[in-house]
Amino acid sequence: MPTLNTAKIIRRVRQRLEVSQEGLSRLLNATKGAVQHWERGRNNPDLARLFALRQICPPGPERKDLDALIRQAQAEVSPLSPGAPGTAGRGGARGRRVAPPFPEQGVVLLRKENARLQRQVEKLQANLQRSNEQLRILEDLATDLHRQMAELRAGAAVKVERPKDSGA
Repeated sequence: MPTLNTAKIIRRVRQRLEVSQEGLSRLLNATKGAVQHWERGRNNPDLARLFALRQICPPGPERKDLDALIRQAQAEVSPLSPGAPGTAGRGGARGRRVAPPFPEQGVVLLRKENARLQRQVEKLQANLQRSNEQLRILEDLATDLHRQMAELRAGAAVKVERPKDSGA
């Protein structure tokens, strides 16, 4: 099976949807830079985003290309691809050495994807902790400002009352 040009397919689907790169990134919960990289062929979207893109793509030649791209991506990460040694004819394999059920290449790809996802989770957790710390600081500042405003109002009320008392 010849390798499909992911960049051209993504670009054609985006143009068929009549959205900008930023619009597509919002639809797929990705960054605009990620969509740019996909369309330039620097990297490929993961299967989840390909499936999401397929769901929003109207029927037509672009959707068929997208289906083929999904099948190709699945074959790349699938530990048992159709026609792989040891997947067909297991019953007649007596006396012959049977290939392991998970080819090493598929396991390696799954481990890489898992590591990539773990790094993403760690980054998101770090961002969440930073955001929570910033929110706590802002809440403390708001509390201090409210307290200072109350003190200023109380001080202004005392000053306003004093001239009335001194004039009597």
